[in-house]
Amino acid sequence: MKRTIFCLLSVLLLMAGCSTAPVATSPEEAAEPAPPSIQGIWTIESMDVGMGENKSTRVPPAFMMFIGKTHYSAIRDFTPEAQPGAPAPARSFMADAGTYEYDGTDLVVYHKVAAFPVLGSMTFGCQLEGPDKMILTPQYDKMVMPGAKIGPTEDGKMGYGDAAVLYRFKRLE
Repeated sequence: MKRTIFCLLSVLLLMAGCSTAPVATSPEEAAEPAPPSIQGIWTIESMDVGMGENKSTRVPPAFMMFIGKTHYSAIRDFTPEAQPGAPAPARSFMADAGTYEYDGTDLVVYHKVAAFPVLGSMTFGCQLEGPDKMILTPQYDKMVMPGAKIGPTEDGKMGYGDAAVLYRFKRLE
């Protein structure tokens, strides 16, 4: 009888000990927080243009990027500022959309439709500063534009003006 009571108490204590054992967490709970994502809606804060003594920082009129899970779109306003007393300048936009690859360091966009005559790919160094700041650095030597030589000239210019060397975006959503 004492032996039976002892066995029952031992089993009960063992069961109580097992029920308070730590529960294993799922892999999602055990993993560290995910790094910030480039997916979202971004607007330009400023951009560095030109090279050497021609380098300056500007705030362009408008430039937005929409980055989804596999696709992106971008639109940029190149309309010059209206000069006092002059007629309003003609609107000038550039837009493109397509797919992209992002490896945590480089962002490569593949144009599927664009407001310029050649389609290809553009590569940017991509750095996130927290969840709401994205820095893009054009890598002109890696850009693929059939029939076009893309890149700044010696004086830091391109066909439409000063060559961008760095874009600073902030997240809207």
